[in-house]
Amino acid sequence: MSPLCDRQRRPLAADFASPETFEAALLDQQRRGYRRLRFVEPLEVAYQDHAAAVMRRRLPLIISAGVLMQCAYALLDLWLMPAALAGEMLALRGVALLVTLLCYLYCRRPEAPASRALACYGLAYAVNGLCVSLLILPGAQHGVDMPYEGLFLLLLFGYGVLGLSLRVASAASWLFSTVLVVLGYCLGKPFGELLNQLLFLGCANLIGGVGSYIQEHGQRGAWLNARLLEQARQRAEAQTLSRGRLLAAVSHDLRQPLHAMALYAEQLGEGRVAEASRVQDIGQRLAQSVGQLGGMLQALLDYSRLSVPGGLSVRRSHFELLPLLQRLLDEAGGQARSQNCQLELQASPCWVYSDALLVERIVRNLLSNALQHAGAQHIRLHCRQQGGQCWLSISDDGRGLSEDEQQRVFEEFQQLHNPGRQREQGLGLGLAIVRQLSLLLELPLSLQASPGQGCTFTLQLSLGEAQSPMVAEVPVVEMGRVLLIEDDAASRQALGELLQGWGWQVSVADGPQQAQEQMGLMCPEVLLSDYRLAAEIDGLRLLEQLREQAGSMLPAILLTADLGPELAERCARQHVRLLGKPLLPLRLRQALTASRAVARP
Repeated sequence: MSPLCDRQRRPLAADFASPETFEAALLDQQRRGYRRLRFVEPLEVAYQDHAAAVMRRRLPLIISAGVLMQCAYALLDLWLMPAALAGEMLALRGVALLVTLLCYLYCRRPEAPASRALACYGLAYAVNGLCVSLLILPGAQHGVDMPYEGLFLLLLFGYGVLGLSLRVASAASWLFSTVLVVLGYCLGKPFGELLNQLLFLGCANLIGGVGSYIQEHGQRGAWLNARLLEQARQRAEAQTLSRGRLLAAVSHDLRQPLHAMALYAEQLGEGRVAEASRVQDIGQRLAQSVGQLGGMLQALLDYSRLSVPGGLSVRRSHFELLPLLQRLLDEAGGQARSQNCQLELQASPCWVYSDALLVERIVRNLLSNALQHAGAQHIRLHCRQQGGQCWLSISDDGRGLSEDEQQRVFEEFQQLHNPGRQREQGLGLGLAIVRQLSLLLELPLSLQASPGQGCTFTLQLSLGEAQSPMVAEVPVVEMGRVLLIEDDAASRQALGELLQGWGWQVSVADGPQQAQEQMGLMCPEVLLSDYRLAAEIDGLRLLEQLREQAGSMLPAILLTADLGPELAERCARQHVRLLGKPLLPLRLRQALTASRAVARP
């Protein structure tokens, strides 16, 4: 990349936290407009860099035209004017040419700051105009009335060709136009002639100013549109690259637990394992591989939902932070003890206002990241309150991160210390999900780290109001009858056996026709259906038809891997519980128990 291009990009990287914030600033500026020809900072800095780059590209041609114009008038002076007068006029034009060449040498330097380069560019125009205006002085001394047509040509050049900003072009043009009229007044020119000059030059400046305003307004609009298109292109390229990384990660990481599961299943299927202890050991290993596969799929689903606008809704409320942190530490206690890592909580009772579930996912991912990747012996959760804000920090004394690693750690599928991509350490989506959730919740997230000194992630939350505790009675219910609709035979059998093991009386169906037949035979109390069925209607429509057949609003649960906002809204309207795949048995059991409590109050 050239120094100029590097300079053009530097203000954006320095003044915007992410491409998303830069794009938001562009859209906000476009919405509010820019009638005063001024952007908000730092967009104005970026635009000035762009204007300086355009000026440098046009500089050789513009300077050549300006020099040729001055030289042509100098030759005309030598030809038509007396020798003494021509010499004095040549000296003034020489000053203009010298300043022009010096400004050219400065403006063409790529390392020159954009604001100074543009100011120097405008200075060259102003000095040329002043030198042309001052020609009236030697003319008066020699009794020659100097015309002002050359000044008018310079005004055309400044407003229409140079590409100066309206403020600079207008200030310089009005300056040397006023100087010409004032000098004429001081030299005793007739009032009528001065009035004619003032009117002519004033109208020229007015027309030129209007044209310059239209030109700069259009240029600023074009710059905003170009930057937005560039952001869209970069986002599309990033999405394409992300999909490529996704396929690469999925093809490698997901095949590992599947491969292990196939080998364990083969051992059990061949019947070569006779010892009960060996069968139990293989079963445990098989369950472990299933858990790893389910965790990877859940991480992929979570990230895909966060990557789609509107894929995840935010439900803010006032909640107490300390019990949430204590529960997460209790969950991580077993893994921490196995790694000989000490967990510490330093927090006082604190109520915050945000989405409790999403904040819990952020903290859980940060805690899991510290346990899996930091190699730490001590992990500390610290909560500090000040000025209506709560700063929650997760610190470790592990290997730390270099500056380059700090930039990469929030990228998708990044596992800095796992070159072999061992499946026990996941897919490398934990911190990417943390970043997406913090942006979704508008919670500032910072990272402080150095090699060998550990890492500290800090999340800033708004303090909330303490709420009165609500004690809810948990109903004790017995199991009942459930109708299961699933078109996949293996899933239907596995889920049916699981429900029977919990004590439910299960009737299974592979589609709408069998489901309607089973409705008349067993009178189910709960309906459980997959969303994607090998039929003309989906599972949600089928549940609605079965309710109509039963003549009552039977409790219903829908299973799907397509957890989009549209489907969630449809389920909410029809009072259907939505559960995502891969399915956690505990969540299904809780949903069935709650549905059964509604069916049999």
